[in-house]
Amino acid sequence: MFRGISNISIDTKGRLSMPSKYRDSILESAAGQIVITVDHADKCLLMYPMDQWLQVEQALMTLPNVNRRVRNMQRLLLGHAAELELDVQGRVLLPAPLREYAGLDKRVVLVGQVNKFELWDADHWQQSRDIWLQEARDDNETDDLLNQVFM
Repeated sequence: MFRGISNISIDTKGRLSMPSKYRDSILESAAGQIVITVDHADKCLLMYPMDQWLQVEQALMTLPNVNRRVRNMQRLLLGHAAELELDVQGRVLLPAPLREYAGLDKRVVLVGQVNKFELWDADHWQQSRDIWLQEARDDNETDDLLNQVFM
């Protein structure tokens, strides 16, 4: 299970060092294999351990691709998917086209989302987070839903 936010750096070769608190889990559940792809809704990347990705991939392929929106989502998520493997130091090399898509340069934020991670440019994450916080304050319907969960 992946939870929390980690501020990390991408080195000059485009490598990201996976925080140690996640490495063992990825090694055990997915033999160190990760799939990274674009997020179809936000300017970030999605990183899945291989075991979790296989479930997502299977679910995507069961959707009716005669629907144009489904087909486009499949194109984006599956077409951009890249298989990565943790090296002995716990690093992965992020493909340049994916780094460019998400605007990743040096400072990034890795956001745990239970079965996957989101990878954001640090400045873009900060700006988006501030917007989401303001939207949450302004949205009574969301308040009602969240109160059901947290109360």
